[in-house]
Amino acid sequence: MTAKTAPISINEPIPATHPFWSGAFRPLFLCAGLLAIVAVVWWVAGYVHGISTPSLGTPAFWHAHEMIFGFGGAAIGGFLLTAIANWTGRPQISGPVLMALTFSWLLGRIAIGFGETLPAILVIVGALGYFVFLIALGLRELIAARNFKNMRVLAVIAVLALFDGLFTAACLDVVALDAALLYQTAILTIILLISLIGGRVIPAFTRNWMQRELITAPMPAQFGRFDMVCLASVVVCIMMGIIQSDGASFGYALLIAALLQTIRLVRWRGIHSWREPIVAMLHLGYFWVPVGLGLLGVSMIWPDTITNRDALHGLTGGAMACMIIAVAGRAALGHTGRELRASWMLNTAFGLIWFSTIFRIVAGQSNAHYVTFLAIATLMWVGGWLAFLIGYGPVLLGPSRKKTPSIPVR
Repeated sequence: MTAKTAPISINEPIPATHPFWSGAFRPLFLCAGLLAIVAVVWWVAGYVHGISTPSLGTPAFWHAHEMIFGFGGAAIGGFLLTAIANWTGRPQISGPVLMALTFSWLLGRIAIGFGETLPAILVIVGALGYFVFLIALGLRELIAARNFKNMRVLAVIAVLALFDGLFTAACLDVVALDAALLYQTAILTIILLISLIGGRVIPAFTRNWMQRELITAPMPAQFGRFDMVCLASVVVCIMMGIIQSDGASFGYALLIAALLQTIRLVRWRGIHSWREPIVAMLHLGYFWVPVGLGLLGVSMIWPDTITNRDALHGLTGGAMACMIIAVAGRAALGHTGRELRASWMLNTAFGLIWFSTIFRIVAGQSNAHYVTFLAIATLMWVGGWLAFLIGYGPVLLGPSRKKTPSIPVR
């Protein structure tokens, strides 16, 4: 009896993906940090020194678009896809798909940069391509895991994408809409997203740290009905801003939302986190949400006190940028197997960006010294993002040290 020989198969080893493409937080947080420098330095250089600057109707609109939808969009994508892997228990988006998503983001920057020379339809499609891709990936992962409760996060991002398209079209005179109103509404939509996500991660991370440190003080209030009221107040502000963008009613709605967000922040017990910077910076970053909403409300009711543009920087340079630094720094450490402890580079980055927001707001109130304060704010901003890139670029580019924990967002 002849024995059957087992067939011999020779398989080529599958090439390992470079660590940089192993998770969305790596390329997208790095892209956000780079654009944060480019979009600010280029605009300031054009404003102060007359250097040729990309224009989307005006250089200021190009700057606004890139800071809101480019910088903010990259950071949102990095967090969203990292968190979705935790929500669903599915593998991280990685490899060629992640490369394609990052490339779509880069194409968007090129399309907007040449906004006045390309056909308007190409610019709009280029601007929206990244968000459409991001939402499609998010939908695929959530549907596959039957995780429908987190669809609301994607819904907010879809609204942001809508405003991206409308803002770009308005800047290019494709639609007769107020571009300034659209980017203001987009900023408030991002604040809604920060309010939604922050309401889950900040008290959770603070509670975990307090329990680990055996702090016996009352624990942070977890997400509940009061948080839903806070979210609803921001939604009301968004709607009021569209209906009555320059009215006192809009201003009072903003002040009420600011008050509710202040109470919410106090309930998270951030006062106990001063000994742990990586936790404290979450509270300090979120601090700009009520402050920014309050400043914008004041600008609506008493426009002689502060301009709308200066008030919005409390929400962009303050809430958006500081929360991005706080979350990106934490993700870079936690998801690459490193100890969750802020380095002096992260502390420096966060501190410079936090104080740059103050100088940027003050600049608008000092007509005689506007350029001086703007220069100080710009230098601090650039210094902060350089510190982040120098300190955390190698972490984002390099391999993980061990199996990494996920962001505990439920």
